[in-house]
Amino acid sequence: MLNFQPLTLQEIDLLRPYFRCHPSRICDSTIGGTFLWRDYFRTEYAVADGSLYLRSRMPESGEYIYSVPMDGDVPAALRRLAAFCREEGHSLTLSTVSKEDLPAVQAIWPQAKVETTPEWADYLYLAEDIKELPGKKYATQRNHISKFNRLYPEWSYEPITVDNLSAVQEFFNWFAEVNEKDSETYRQDELKAAEVLENFALYGFLGGAIRVEGQVVAMALGEVLCDTLYVHIEKADIRYHGAYQMIVREFARYACGEGVSYVNREDDAGDEGLRKSKLAWRPCGLLDKYLVHMDD
Repeated sequence: MLNFQPLTLQEIDLLRPYFRCHPSRICDSTIGGTFLWRDYFRTEYAVADGSLYLRSRMPESGEYIYSVPMDGDVPAALRRLAAFCREEGHSLTLSTVSKEDLPAVQAIWPQAKVETTPEWADYLYLAEDIKELPGKKYATQRNHISKFNRLYPEWSYEPITVDNLSAVQEFFNWFAEVNEKDSETYRQDELKAAEVLENFALYGFLGGAIRVEGQVVAMALGEVLCDTLYVHIEKADIRYHGAYQMIVREFARYACGEGVSYVNREDDAGDEGLRKSKLAWRPCGLLDKYLVHMDD
């Protein structure tokens, strides 16, 4: 019925058409949100009747979790998925279900158990706020940027291209070496950032870097889908005061062209320091995601 295969880099171009505008703007509906975590979650895919099906495994339990099918007749695809799970002998659990998709799921399974996952919620910002840092609420970020400008007046921003890719890779390799952490999610994040740089054309991401006296000191990678910039990777050398604030602002200024109104900087993975950092940029909203459990 559904023939799931391991998700590899080779499928990016094949599956790219399924990653279209989604009203929720969650990062899980993007190339980056799916492919960068495919190994950690052991993601598999299947295509049937115009819909893309994705399934993964919970890292600790190994339990199968499924995404809401993309494209095609979604209610019919959900019923097909439930029938497949019955044949496979396990119940259907949908993961990272957006607030916008939840009613369609509950219309089919009104008795389904819905579980919130606050550590998976994406931080959404107004693009104009990130680009201009207006008002008192952004005073701290402006102060960091002002100090960066004073300390490093010769700084420059440049898009990542084939011409400077090796310099960005050199910076990233240094960053990964000096910031090593004993965390599997952190290791996966570093491995996939390296993978994006090694396969930059295939991923098709936008990228930006900041240099000080010719040396790369910060970088960002992401993609634009409809009205939203999804920032998948941000790295900066904290020895350069304000480097993180600079790359956040400058990448948004570069990537948020006409019609791009929002910036999604993804979740905080339950990390308290990351949560405080993301809240300091004053999100306009948190994009909730849910686990939905269907019994037999």
